[in-house]
Amino acid sequence: MNQPFVAFLGGANVPIIILVVALVGFGIAYFVVGPGKRRGPKRHADIPLAMRPYHSDEELETTGIERAMAWGVALAVFSALFLPIYWLIEPTRINQAVDEFYEQDVAEGRAEYQNACAACHGTNLEGGSAAHPDEDVEAPWPAPALDNVEARYRETEIVDDVQEFLINTMVYGRPGTPMPAFSVAEGGSLSDNQIEQIAAYILSVQTGEVPEAEQFVGRSGEDVFDDSCARCHGPNAEGGVGPQLINVFERYGWSGEDDTTLEQARNHVEYVLRNGVYFVDQAPMPSFDQRLSDDAIEAVIDHLESIQQTGGPRTGQIGGPPTTGDPDGDDAEDEG
Repeated sequence: MNQPFVAFLGGANVPIIILVVALVGFGIAYFVVGPGKRRGPKRHADIPLAMRPYHSDEELETTGIERAMAWGVALAVFSALFLPIYWLIEPTRINQAVDEFYEQDVAEGRAEYQNACAACHGTNLEGGSAAHPDEDVEAPWPAPALDNVEARYRETEIVDDVQEFLINTMVYGRPGTPMPAFSVAEGGSLSDNQIEQIAAYILSVQTGEVPEAEQFVGRSGEDVFDDSCARCHGPNAEGGVGPQLINVFERYGWSGEDDTTLEQARNHVEYVLRNGVYFVDQAPMPSFDQRLSDDAIEAVIDHLESIQQTGGPRTGQIGGPPTTGDPDGDDAEDEG
């Protein structure tokens, strides 16, 4: 038997088959023995429709009403059988349709990923690199692996929905990094549907494996900062893609003298390092909880403490301390 026809006869299509067969049967029966159908010659002639003779009282009260009642019983039985069957089978049909759409999205997303993402993040989502956005910097900008993104963000407090996180990252990009905005609405080349398909593909091939945290044994906090933080916050913590960190302790409440507010500031910085910070339309601060060991995180905080200054701006503006003076910049040059 033809395979498509066999598939059509599957359980999900049983209600449709029953409905079609029943309607055909009812149609044939109606034209053959319709309710109260008159027998004998038709006498229409030129008599207006409202004045034409109809069934006799005897016929209406016997065969006519019996046929009408029979049709009512037949339709009631049909409804009583069809609706429960349809109610039982319809969820299966819907789930099958959802699965088919999902498989189609994954297949399309795989192709879109290879065209738009594989050059930086790797053909198999293993990670890679991209050219640094600063042309004067020769070192490549690392592109993270995407085959474990769900596991990386599962325990963090900054991402509630990993799929939404992936979609927003592709829609808006990460300003200041090589990650561009791919959405047509943001000047990119991908439609919303294509972006959702790529996200579906990425989530369909998750390994669940997160590399062990790097120990950085024997390396200073400054070395760890240079390797993991400087590309966003600047080699001297002056700010870049991320905010300047020269007075980050002060922004978190350190007075510059007492140990109590110092400890509070250190705890705040540790929280951000472990959990990250996520803004929809900006480059997010990733979580380092699973990338750096406890000792490495502690070393970075110690390094930041060693370079802290007070009396700086109360906000962590991007790009280093703001310039002051007249619009022509004369005062700024004097400050330098």
